[in-house]
Amino acid sequence: MSTIDLKDDPRIAASVAPRRGQGPAVRPTTSVVVPTYNEQDNVVPLVLALQEVLGRDGRHEVVFVDDSDDATPDVVRAVSREVDLPVRLVHRAVGQRQGGLGGAVIAGIRASSAETVVVMDGDLQHPPATVPLLVAALRGHDVAVASRYCEDGGADGLAGGLRHAVSRASTWSAKALFPRRLRDCTDPMTGFFAVRRSALDVDRLEPMGFKILLEILARHPLRVTEVPFEFGERHAGESKADLRQGLLFVRQLLNLRAGRMVRFGLVGLTGLAVNLACMALLLAVGVHYLPASVLATEVAIVSNFLLQ
Repeated sequence: MSTIDLKDDPRIAASVAPRRGQGPAVRPTTSVVVPTYNEQDNVVPLVLALQEVLGRDGRHEVVFVDDSDDATPDVVRAVSREVDLPVRLVHRAVGQRQGGLGGAVIAGIRASSAETVVVMDGDLQHPPATVPLLVAALRGHDVAVASRYCEDGGADGLAGGLRHAVSRASTWSAKALFPRRLRDCTDPMTGFFAVRRSALDVDRLEPMGFKILLEILARHPLRVTEVPFEFGERHAGESKADLRQGLLFVRQLLNLRAGRMVRFGLVGLTGLAVNLACMALLLAVGVHYLPASVLATEVAIVSNFLLQ
């Protein structure tokens, strides 16, 4: 993979202040976590826009969590050397990309330095100008959600009527299954939100696919507020939404709603199957019914214990 040099990029030259001597390190108050997958053409404009709205005082940082197979990590490293906004990279190699986009967000939260964490996409459909609004709205709350469906929000950036319908149906399904946890959230499907890191038990999260906010809200009793935003057009690249992501969403809903109860039930059914199989085998080789029943039951008990 080639190394990318952005020193001559006119976007950089026009936006970066002359560098001065490095002052004392400042602990960031806000970490912006950006999960990326093949977004090499979006990194520079996103970082420059974030620097414009967050400033250059070192109190904010951007953490890219990258699962890309293209030059995205090279672009992140290059731009981090040319801007005043602290930019860090967590690159997950093949084999380390558990949980998809949701897993990338969790990795970013773990790697972040600040108490306030803002999560946003890397394709510029989430406007950087909304980031300070989310941070301000978080005061007195645990989560500030950037919503397409409240007040002056909009979802025009969704490509086509089908995407609009799927988004609405997914939102309705989630709110129907979690009416209490999602009562203050009109857009649990959004990937744009701010959260207080201390309000999360990250070890409780079991991310799969895109919908990490739903995972967070369903597993934690949190104080939620919302900020309207206009979902924009994708700047470059292609949408990652597909049938597989839809199936993962359905699986996530079932896992969140039933979770451990379903898993315990499946273990119980497995024990029944083990018991019947052992019983049939012992009877087939001539063992009397009574000892066969005892042995089969003991095997099923041990099997259930190990699986639980």
